[in-house]
Amino acid sequence: MVVNLQSKKRWTRLTILVVLLQGVLLFAIIPRLSGPLHTSYNENLIADGYDQLADSLDAGQGYRFYPDTAKTLMREPGYPILLAGLRLCFGRGMASVKIANMILALATAWLTLLIARRLIPEAHHSFAVLAAAPLLYLFSPGTLVAESRGGVEILFGFLIAVFILTIYRLIASNRFLDFVISGIVLGVIVLVRSTPMLFPVFLLIYLLFFEKRSISRFAICRNVASMVIAMLAILSPWIVRNYSLTGKFVPTASVMGVSAQAGQYINTHLFEGRPWWLLDREASRQRDKVAAQLGYPFQDGPQGYYQTFYQSGDEIKFSNYLFHRVVTNYWDSPALFARCIAQNALNFWFAGKTWSATAINAAVQLPYLILAGMGIVYCLKNRRIRLAGPVVLFITYIWAVHMPILAQARYSIPLIPLVSILGAIGLIAVRS
Repeated sequence: MVVNLQSKKRWTRLTILVVLLQGVLLFAIIPRLSGPLHTSYNENLIADGYDQLADSLDAGQGYRFYPDTAKTLMREPGYPILLAGLRLCFGRGMASVKIANMILALATAWLTLLIARRLIPEAHHSFAVLAAAPLLYLFSPGTLVAESRGGVEILFGFLIAVFILTIYRLIASNRFLDFVISGIVLGVIVLVRSTPMLFPVFLLIYLLFFEKRSISRFAICRNVASMVIAMLAILSPWIVRNYSLTGKFVPTASVMGVSAQAGQYINTHLFEGRPWWLLDREASRQRDKVAAQLGYPFQDGPQGYYQTFYQSGDEIKFSNYLFHRVVTNYWDSPALFARCIAQNALNFWFAGKTWSATAINAAVQLPYLILAGMGIVYCLKNRRIRLAGPVVLFITYIWAVHMPILAQARYSIPLIPLVSILGAIGLIAVRS
C-alpha cells in the first residue's frame, strides 16, 4: 500500500494483519462453511464452464467446451487463459485459484487506496479514513466468497480499479498517451468481461460536460477516439479469430441473446414461488427447445446450462435469434420491459439463487450502498462531485448495462472496490 513516512509502521502492521486474516478466512473458516456456501454461492467451485475451456486449452484442443463441439465465442478468453496457466503450472486443485484471487484482491485493495486518496479531502487523510476503503473491500462477504471460487469477479474488479486510476490520470494530464494507455487497459478488461466496452461513449459525454473549460472539445473527441482505437487494437486477435470462425464481426462474447432470454424468462416468472436457480434452468430448457426447432445440432454445455454447437456460426445465429425474439417481446409489451428493468435494477445488487440467499445478499449489500450514497451526497454538498464523477459514472454504467438483459448479485461484486471508496467517504459524513 502507498504510505507516508509518519505512518509507515502502521501501514506495515495493517498489511501483515490483513494478509494473515485473508489467508485464515479463505483457507480455514470459509471451507468450514462450504455446505451452505456451496449451495448458494458455488464456493470451492469453478463455475460457468471456465474450467472446461481452460482444460481444453491445456490439452491443445482449442478454445471449446468439448473436444467434439465447435470452437466457441460464448465466453471472453481472459479468465480461461489465466485459469489454463494456473492449471498448467500448479495442477487442477482450487488452492492455486484461491491464492491467485487473494493476490489480486490485495492488489485491488492497494488500488482502492490510491483512488481514495484522490477523492477524500486532504483534511481527512487520517490513517483510519484512508484504510476504510481497502478494508471495506477486502472484508466484504461478497469479496471473500468470490475469492473462494473460480470466476471472473476478482480479476474483473482488479482491472476495473486499474482502469479507473488511468481515467483520473488522463483527466489530470489530458495527454494523448494517457488516453492510449487507458484504452489498452480497457481492451484487456473487455477480454475478461465485455460489459465496459461502450464506456468510452459515456466518458466522452462526461468529459464534454465537466471538462470543456479546461480541455477543448476537439482534444476531448480526439483523445477518446485514441482510447477506442487502442482498445480495438488489444481486441483485434480475438476479433480476427471470431471472424475467421463465423465470417462476422464479433468483438465480444456471443452470450447476449442467451442472457437476454434468461433475464426475460426469470423476471416474467420471478414471483411464482420457484427459486431463481430453478427458473434459470427452466429458461435453459426453453432454449433447448428453440435450438431444436431451428434445427441446430447441439449438446448441453457446462452444468447443463448453455447450448454448445458443432458449428461456431450456429452459436452466433442462435444468440441473435434469441436476442431479436426478446426485443420483439419487449416491443409488443412495454409494460413487461419496464417490469424487467425495475426488477433487474434490484437483482443486480441482491438477487441470489434462492430467496434466502437474496435476503442475505440484501443484508450484506445494503449497508455498503447506503454508505456509498452518503458519500455521493457528501461530495455534492462539498462540491467534490467532479472528483467522484468517474467512479459514480462507471458504477452507474455497469449497473445500467445489466438492467435490460440479466442481473444477479454476483455481477455487482467487481464494483465493490468502487462502492467501498464511496463508502469510505460516507464514513466521513457519518463522523462529521
